[in-house]
This record gives sequence, C-alpha cells and structure tokens, in this order.
Amino acid sequence: MKPSRAFSFVLGMGAALGLHAATTTTVVDIPAAEGGMQRFLYVRPDAPTAFIVQYPGGDGVLGIASDGAMNATTGLCNPYGRTQAAFAGRGIGLALIDATTLGSVRNYDNLLAIVRYVRERHNVPVWVSGGSSSTSATAFAAATLPAEIPAGVLFYSPDRPNPSVPMIRRPAGVVYHPSDVLQFSSLMFNALTSAAVRDRVSVTGGADVGCGFHLFNGAEAAFVEAVAGIVARNNHLTAAVAALNVHGLWWRSPAESESGWGVNLTQQGEILFATWFTYDADGRGMWLVMPTSTRSGSTWTGALYRTTGPAFSATPFNPSQVAATPMGTATFAFTDANSGTFSYVVGAVSQAKPITRQVYGALPVCEAGGAAGSPPNYQALWWSDPPGGESGWGVNVTHQGDILFATWFTYDADGRGMWLVMPNGARTGPGAYSGTLYRTTGPAFSANPWVGTGVAATPMGTGAFNFADANRGTFSYSVGGVTQSKPILRQEISTPPTVCR
Repeated sequence: MKPSRAFSFVLGMGAALGLHAATTTTVVDIPAAEGGMQRFLYVRPDAPTAFIVQYPGGDGVLGIASDGAMNATTGLCNPYGRTQAAFAGRGIGLALIDATTLGSVRNYDNLLAIVRYVRERHNVPVWVSGGSSSTSATAFAAATLPAEIPAGVLFYSPDRPNPSVPMIRRPAGVVYHPSDVLQFSSLMFNALTSAAVRDRVSVTGGADVGCGFHLFNGAEAAFVEAVAGIVARNNHLTAAVAALNVHGLWWRSPAESESGWGVNLTQQGEILFATWFTYDADGRGMWLVMPTSTRSGSTWTGALYRTTGPAFSATPFNPSQVAATPMGTATFAFTDANSGTFSYVVGAVSQAKPITRQVYGALPVCEAGGAAGSPPNYQALWWSDPPGGESGWGVNVTHQGDILFATWFTYDADGRGMWLVMPNGARTGPGAYSGTLYRTTGPAFSANPWVGTGVAATPMGTGAFNFADANRGTFSYSVGGVTQSKPILRQEISTPPTVCR
C-alpha cells in the first residue's frame, strides 16, 4: 500500500454501500494480551452462516472511531471495510481487528480472544483472513488455532508463504487480482500442502488507482463474490480438526536456529515416546530416550534414560546386554500441534527450549487410529521384527512427500550410544527409499548458547528401506565395512497408534 495515493473516493463508499437493515455494527473493546485494549469492528447479520476475522495489511492500523468509521490509510483501503454491507447481505459477519491502544498489531492471543468472542455468540465457522503484510501472521494463526474451533483461512493478495503455511490443515482460500504485481498467489496456493482443501479465485476489473489492484479498487463486488464463494463451497469442511497429535520430528524454534540436534516424538494413546538426538560433553553423538510418560492435557512428562548395548555390527544382537541408566526428566508442553516447549533436567543441567516441527516436504496428516493410506506413509518408530527380538535399538522415520528422514539409534564398538542420520532418503520405487548415512559431532547438549555452526557431519555409508506393507519392511545398511539387513516392524507402545496419511 502506498500512503501517497489519493483515498477520497473511499470516504463516500460506506454511505454508498449502506448497512443492511438486518445488520448490527458495533465497536468492541476487549483487554489486550499485551496490555491496553484491543478494538475491533463487529459486523453481524441477524443469522450469520460464517464470520471472517481479519488481520488488516499495511501497517495494521484501521483507525476505528467510536462510530465505526475507519480513518487511517489502511482502514480506508481495507477491502472488507469497504464491502462490509455486501458481506452482511450474504450472511457473513466480520470482525475487523485494529491496533491496540498501545499501538501493537497482529497479536495472536488477541485474535484468538476475538475468535472466541464471536464463537460464544454465534455457533458458526470462523474464517481467519489476511493478506499483503499480514500474510505471515494470518498463516501462523490458521496453523495455531485450537483444534476444537471450526475454522478456515482466507488469503487475499498474499505475500510469499512462510513456514506456517504447509502446517495449515484447515480449508484454505486464496483471492487475488492477476494484474497485481505485489501478490504471490501461486506460491501461496502451492505451499498449502496440508490444507483440507485449496480454493483459489482471481478477481478482475477495476483500476490501478487509489487502493489499486492490490486491494481490489473498483472490483469490490467481484472481491465479495470470490470470498463469499469460497466460504459457501467450503464452510462445511471447517469442522474442528483432529485432536492434538504431535507425532513427528521436532527441532529448535525458530526453524534452523539450532540445526544439528532434534527429537523424534511417537504418540500412541496417552503415551509419548521421545528419542532425543544430541551431543555429549566431548562433542560425540548421544541419544537419550523417554520411553513412557504421563499426560496432563497437552503436556507429557517422563524419565530420560541413557543406554549402552552391543555394537550395531554384532551378530546376533543380544538385547540382554542392553542397560539403561536414568539421567533425568523431560517435559513436552504444546500450545498446538506445531509448536511447544521441550524442558529437561539432566544431571545438574536444567534447560527449556521452544520447539517446532521440522518441515522439509509435504506434511502428512497424522491422527490416532484408522487405516493406512494407499500408498502408506511410513512415519513411525520402527524396531526389529519379530517384536523385541533385538530390543534396545530402533529407527525413527519421518516421511514427508517422497523423502524419508531416518534417525537410527544404536551403539558404537565400545557399547556407547551412537546415532546415524539419513536426512535425504529418496524414493527409488514403490516402498523403497535409500540415502547416505551420516555421523555428526557438535556442541554439548548443555551449551548455552548452542551454536549450530559447531556441528560437523561425516558420511559413514548408505542406508535403504524396503517396505512390504504399511507395518513391515527391511532396513539394510553398509557402514564402515559392515553390511547387514534386518527385518523391521512398526513399534506399538500403546493404543490407538498414530497413523499418518
């Protein structure tokens, strides 16, 4: 948005559109999460079928006056503000979010409070909407909204997608003007890899003056038609998403801030099985395991163990030689399915780190129970087949798109825990994946700050997975002159197991 543009034509638009007789418009102020008050314009038809809750673009300041007028530059060009009567006439309510009295904008906690405000008064789906400079905040909100809230997301004139976009599991719509050189609708649409449905509509007409093509100047009716059409087609798909499921590979948040360590989480029933891949005081790879846990809401806590055992090359591998030593405790607390905090006490070290899912491809949808898809997704914790035959080692597989990220936890020649990683296991055929295995060294888990540039990876050999079906396969590897092949099985620790599709 360019502040130097003329906006005089907008001033008369509210009167020209006029509020529908069955519509009530209220200026609402609620306490803001960061202090002060959060104002929003609450436009509600008598019998709404949906509500749109909007983060404005620009500087985020609508300038909502006590009479509902929007006096700031961003407010005058806000496409929803200019068309509020038309949306109400379609049965779609609006909650247009201004800056707080302290001047902050696009606070997720404030948006969530407004969503709940709307839901307490109208039992209808909520569509979170934003575009241009509010694109990233809107994507984060759509990926983070509590699972029990039926919701969708609407992007208009979107900026480039951020890492939250592939995590969105809600129905998603993209509205854009093809003559707008500032929009990235194709990139946004293609990045919505986990959305329940993707719907994209172009808006034509108007003129690139005033608020410009970017904000649909002169194409207001077409903008309303596009947005209302997406809502009408997909409103029924906004049912609450599946209950919290954190199954997958996680690392420090923000993504790549501490690249080189991670934690694999296997969620089955009420149990979270965690394998933490990190480094000892001497920089050598170390893995700790939380094999069981207790759950309280979205928080899991359990004991951490360090194990020793027969070398990975041992034939046969004798599980009676595996010994586990308690090392401390770990707690995983999640605010949603894609973000949380990993806290641990190991010896005299007590630390807490924000974590997020590691995303390198199309995220699968993982839920408790159900049948495997076709073709299957192999994301799971795997161990020797038959079950328990070689208890003490295993391999965590993360499956996104056509790439397997495998982390193998086993033992070195001296019996000390060792982990190898295959970060780019490429698909070579149906159920077949292979790639290079690496061994890494890095800063001790206790380092503060933990600097990822201290991580070094050394190729150790190759690994290959060949799956016979969704639950059984073969893990083959060649490491340091040792070539072996072992049958593997999904490890079941509780019911229902998590199934990814």
